[in-house]
Amino acid sequence: MSIFNTADLCDENEDIQIAHPIFKSYGEREKFYGKIRTVSVLDDNSYVKKLVNEKVNGEVMVIDGKGSIKCALLGDNLARSACQNGWAGFIINGCIRDSAIINKIDIGIKAINTMPIKSEKKDTGKYGESLKFANVVFEEGDYVYSDADGIIISKKPIIHNNESKGTNSSLPYNLLTYVKRMDNDWPTIRSKERKSIKEW
Repeated sequence: MSIFNTADLCDENEDIQIAHPIFKSYGEREKFYGKIRTVSVLDDNSYVKKLVNEKVNGEVMVIDGKGSIKCALLGDNLARSACQNGWAGFIINGCIRDSAIINKIDIGIKAINTMPIKSEKKDTGKYGESLKFANVVFEEGDYVYSDADGIIISKKPIIHNNESKGTNSSLPYNLLTYVKRMDNDWPTIRSKERKSIKEW
């Protein structure tokens, strides 16, 4: 497992951005990092849901919800799907809901707060735009690193140990989640994945 601290990364790197501390942490994963995918929305998580359902390899979804607290852009169902599809985490300029359940899901999330109201479904949003909030610019394809101390952004990877997932294993990302919880979840692991774990 690759270990990093944003404090150390700040000390060791000059060409980085440091986000203002406007976020709260959710999800079981305190530290997460990966290549950025961006989505811009306003009180409508339709585009978030579409992107969550893509199979990825440890990317981090950055959602600019314009700081709205009218509704949640992410709940437990989407968080669970994101974990299964290989997302490392989310950074959300907006709210989440189902936080008690999300805190038991192996995903990392930074969001500004919680709100129990679900979002609208108008199928509006934009992908791949530069997002400006928290005094930084999140660009599609840049790298983001998040832990308990904060969030930093780099144009290039500054952790080189299997950068996108923060691990040094060749196992698929969501298979690693199973390994982590093997003692509790072993009976639920599908036979194919169980075979892969044994071979590994």
